[in-house]
Amino acid sequence: MNSKVSPKSTSLDVFEAVSAHLSELRAAITEPVRVREEDLASQLGVSRTPVREALIRLDSTGLISLRPGRGALLQPVSDRDYLEWLQLREQLEGFAAREAALNASQRDVLTLRALFEPFLEPGVAEAKAAEYSQANVAFHTEVIRLARNHLLERVWASFGHRQTSYRRRTIARLHRSADSLREHLQIIDAIERRDADQAEALARAHVHELYVAVEQSSAPSTHSSEFPH
Repeated sequence: MNSKVSPKSTSLDVFEAVSAHLSELRAAITEPVRVREEDLASQLGVSRTPVREALIRLDSTGLISLRPGRGALLQPVSDRDYLEWLQLREQLEGFAAREAALNASQRDVLTLRALFEPFLEPGVAEAKAAEYSQANVAFHTEVIRLARNHLLERVWASFGHRQTSYRRRTIARLHRSADSLREHLQIIDAIERRDADQAEALARAHVHELYVAVEQSSAPSTHSSEFPH
């Protein structure tokens, strides 16, 4: 993490900073990594006490595993973790899209559309997989924000795209770029029409299609159970 936490930060601020840092780290690793409390405190510019409290909370979420006398162990995202998360995402994103359709302003809709403007030409999303992956993450995060549900935002921040998307480039791996783009634009259209039912249905179908594709890709009959996202 490049920036330090403000000296006036609360325990919640430190928790969120530690969670974000470890989530980003987790997205990049393929082997378990030991996390040192003192290193995190130094990086954040805070005392070890709020960092220790944050690690205890994160242990309860499963993000890390605390080991007495040996610090915390950060595990990479497993195939099973990712599939289970997609099952939850289908429910969460359906709800978020429904609420977004009720809450979003025209400016919000334009913001969503702007994310995908660089990829509208055929083949561009596939050719620029890394950039499209980032736009994908930004889109889903923005829809979650438009739901205006703080608890949903906290769940997403703790268990969402940051843990999975940058390392597991599923869209590119499964050649879903064109389908993904089309599905995103359909969701935006429904949000713009304020069609809450359709927005929810499209969002749920979008995640379900990804779940099916990933499940098939990681089946034992394939050469490898690893799939990037």
